[in-house]
Amino acid sequence: MNETILSPLTSKNNIAEAGSVKSEEIISIYKKQYDFDISEYFKGIEEVKIYKCLDTEYMFYYPFSTEGDEKYYARMSQFEWYYNPLRWEHTKAFELIEKGAKVLEVGSGSGFFINELKKREIRATGLELNSRGIKEAEKIGVTLLKETIQAHSGSNANTYDAVCSFQVLEHISQPLSFLESKIKCLKKGGKLIIGVPNNDSYLKDNKMDNKVLNMPPHHVGLWTLNSLKSLEKLFAIKLEDVYYEPMIGANVSVYVWNRVNSFFFGMTFFNRVFWKLKLDKLLTQMVLKNSAEVVGNSMVVVYTKNN
Repeated sequence: MNETILSPLTSKNNIAEAGSVKSEEIISIYKKQYDFDISEYFKGIEEVKIYKCLDTEYMFYYPFSTEGDEKYYARMSQFEWYYNPLRWEHTKAFELIEKGAKVLEVGSGSGFFINELKKREIRATGLELNSRGIKEAEKIGVTLLKETIQAHSGSNANTYDAVCSFQVLEHISQPLSFLESKIKCLKKGGKLIIGVPNNDSYLKDNKMDNKVLNMPPHHVGLWTLNSLKSLEKLFAIKLEDVYYEPMIGANVSVYVWNRVNSFFFGMTFFNRVFWKLKLDKLLTQMVLKNSAEVVGNSMVVVYTKNN
């Protein structure tokens, strides 16, 4: 008997298959790029399916059992690049949060954002499930709670002026209760601030090996502006603003590589010639000059709680 697959956002089976990826491809790239054997997350699974919730446009990987656990994130957090000290999303959030506000961050990593909020005289609480992250936060004088948002919301309803998460929602295979609990913690009129990868951007067509970071066991949900807008239909919130990450740093290199790869249909000979002639530098300059026209690979959305 075939299992009925339900949308993690609506709990309805109004879904459609949108793609798939071979498990062996993900396992092989992790081994090559990160020297990390992740085969235990794909036992008995030859391929991971991608489904689209037709009610919300939210896309998700299935089966849900491929979601990363604390052991997975402890291993990934050993890479220096994994927990960036200060992200673009953080800077944007500082502009949105008023001095004296009471703020909750869900998924605080190593506590950098919480630390910066406190420097700005903002009352901040951080939740984090990765023990390594909690220990790193202690080194900078930040105490994080090892607690789920579902548990935290039980005793902190209508408590916070703002509830934030950055690069977290896409890691959650069951986002409905996660979002419900975040909103529950907000005061009426409070701000829900969410930063996620933008799958309407060049990210969706990425052919570089780092594409696996947008797949299980790392990412288990694929968000777009439309799927984020759909949350207004599910919860008592109103979408107020959307901000896109500027085309800077490593994002430029990823964008340029993929544009070249796409132009030459992945043919390695022409790719090599292009780079040997250093034409990538010219293309990079053109991209930077017209960066405002490129939709960023991450976005921050801001909602207010209605009641």
